Amino acid sequence: MYPERIVCLAAEIPEILHAFGALDRVVGISAYTTRPSEALSIPKVSGFKNGSIDRILRDKPDLVILTSGVQKDLASELAQRGVTLLHFNPHRLEDMFQTVLLLGNIVGESKKAEQYCESLRSEIEAIRERAKEFPFRPRVYFEEWMDPVIVGTGWVSDLIEIAGGTDVFRDVAVQGRSAVKRVVSTQQILERDPEIVLASWCGKPFEAEKFLAREGFSAARAVREKRVFEISSEVLQCGPMLMDQLRIMHDLFQTFINASGAR
Repeated sequence: MYPERIVCLAAEIPEILHAFGALDRVVGISAYTTRPSEALSIPKVSGFKNGSIDRILRDKPDLVILTSGVQKDLASELAQRGVTLLHFNPHRLEDMFQTVLLLGNIVGESKKAEQYCESLRSEIEAIRERAKEFPFRPRVYFEEWMDPVIVGTGWVSDLIEIAGGTDVFRDVAVQGRSAVKRVVSTQQILERDPEIVLASWCGKPFEAEKFLAREGFSAARAVREKRVFEISSEVLQCGPMLMDQLRIMHDLFQTFINASGAR
């Protein structure tokens, strides 16, 4: 028996279910859900970290889907109410495919899930192949939070590499599943001297002026040459929306390389 009343507290899940033709089973979504457009008429029942348990359970879901350690307290409260939960904790881009396949099995659409994964992989590989033609790979720094300074998670680092860049903190991103393990210092950033900065502060608009005004940052090449860019918060959701962010990164790197000339 497959679930028929699903609440998605992870913003990336409705788009995946929509790809299977299973969006009609969703009875509640996160307030941070932005896609697909067909999902936006579904009642918003929670934020991300916090939410009203009674509101989440109002339509008697037979499955609630969450993601990341940030939602662990919410998951614990729901579990105490006897709710059936599916709690993802992605870290690398490959985890997105595991999410798709598992959801496909859960809603009885395993074949569609496999086909969807194939289409996503095909798009990724096309960009990876184009990036191989770059004469060099720009050094890229991604910032997820500002105080303390936290660099991007594993799947963000994967995207940077696929798009044709070199993540200057890839070692930290790959090893640091939790945010507290991805804290870095200003000195570390300056030592790795990124040529491009990408930023998406989790749940908060990026304040470029404050970033540029940090002590010592005028020495960083990306700051001197004004290559600091805000990326959509969708890059922090491990779902199909990452394909859009991958294309944006690739285009940014291509533009920088074209302006720099061959090394």
